[in-house]
Amino acid sequence: MHVDITAEEAATLKGLLTDCIPDLKREIARTENHQFRHELVVREELCERLIARLDSDASRTSSAPAL
Repeated sequence: MHVDITAEEAATLKGLLTDCIPDLKREIARTENHQFRHELVVREELCERLIARLDSDASRTSSAPAL
């Protein structure tokens, strides 16, 4: 799947994902249910991968030569 978003939308999405991670970490530490903990860890890892991709795309876009 491919989604085109503006730089402003990407920045907002990155902020939302970044804000979500501390809550996920807290919930991971508190939960006793192994399956639920695993699901939260998977979600946290997804957030971190998406942030990295947004950072990577932003650096490529900003370093691209202007036409």
